[in-house]
Amino acid sequence: MKKNHEIMIKIYRMLFNARVTLIQKMITIGAKTFVIGILCLLALTGMGQSFQIDTFLHHQIKEYHIPAVSVAVINNGAIVLTKTYGKADVEHNIPNTKSTAFQLASATKLVSAMAIMTLVQEGKLDLNERVKHYLSQAPQAWEDMKVIDLLSHQSGIVDLLGLQHDFTSSKAALDTAFATSLDFAPGTKTVYGGGDYAVVMMLVEKISGMPFQKFLGQTVLEKLGMNHSVYNNMEQDFIYRTYDAIPYVATVYKWDTETSKQRIFSMMFPSWTYSAGGLFSSIEDLSKWAIALDKNTLLKPETEEQMWTATKLRDGNTSPFGVGWIVDKYNGEKVTGHSGGPALADIVRLPGRKLTVIVLTNQLELRPFLAMKVLDLYLKNKK
Repeated sequence: MKKNHEIMIKIYRMLFNARVTLIQKMITIGAKTFVIGILCLLALTGMGQSFQIDTFLHHQIKEYHIPAVSVAVINNGAIVLTKTYGKADVEHNIPNTKSTAFQLASATKLVSAMAIMTLVQEGKLDLNERVKHYLSQAPQAWEDMKVIDLLSHQSGIVDLLGLQHDFTSSKAALDTAFATSLDFAPGTKTVYGGGDYAVVMMLVEKISGMPFQKFLGQTVLEKLGMNHSVYNNMEQDFIYRTYDAIPYVATVYKWDTETSKQRIFSMMFPSWTYSAGGLFSSIEDLSKWAIALDKNTLLKPETEEQMWTATKLRDGNTSPFGVGWIVDKYNGEKVTGHSGGPALADIVRLPGRKLTVIVLTNQLELRPFLAMKVLDLYLKNKK
């Protein structure tokens, strides 16, 4: 009887262990299935984001006759989406690639801002210091002008580009700014123009001891491996224009509605404006730049925050600009960025999320800015 009892106990134990093993296997299979399900869901979400953005951009390309578009979404230091469309050069049938460099125009200021803020971080430049502290030859009317007034378009300096003078050098442009009366008292209002950054460029060159192009190259472009970001050094003499031959640059086009044809358009950025415009850059390079912002590769978090903090006017009202960056709100959170061309380059960033959207095109006649819509589609499908 005792023996039979022991046998029964062994049988019960065997059955119990087998049941436990079966349950463990079921849990393992269930966990794996759950993980696979989550991965599939994430993949489908990513596909949904990519598909909707792709559909939107194809529609814009067709409607606005855009020869080439490059797009990237960078989030928390990683490229989550990057695509290229169309032809960089229609005439020679050259495809647009990730290394194709587009004219950034006024969006150049965002890359310049990173370089300028390295001087702030190193204690060589104080945004709240008077401009005359660095440029002692500036006129007395500039006594109350601060460095931040230049960078946020509230200096009152005349729009030098609007004068349409053919300045032969940066010094000639600066001398004209010194000799021309201010349009308004520094810090009293915001007016977007071409005079502020000409002075910024001279100020940076004096502090760094090198030409602006070299300074930008050493502080940002070379350190981040932005090998397809350049200026074309265009010069004009009477009817003659010369500029560097750059094989990977996208040609800018202007759609002619009367003939329904693309026409080649040439944008002339004098060298004295290079801190404000004229840089060519690729989607690959700008993605590296955005990743550097996310990872604080060159600038500390508190230094970056200064760039996209809206400046205060003297009366306490808020300016729409930080250090080169436009500052606004997007669904209640801070959004910042800049466009150029008017929409050859369009960059939008949500600094609180470390999320950047970059759209580059080569159609001058494009008016609706595309980056914000791409941001909408990305966030909509991320939920």
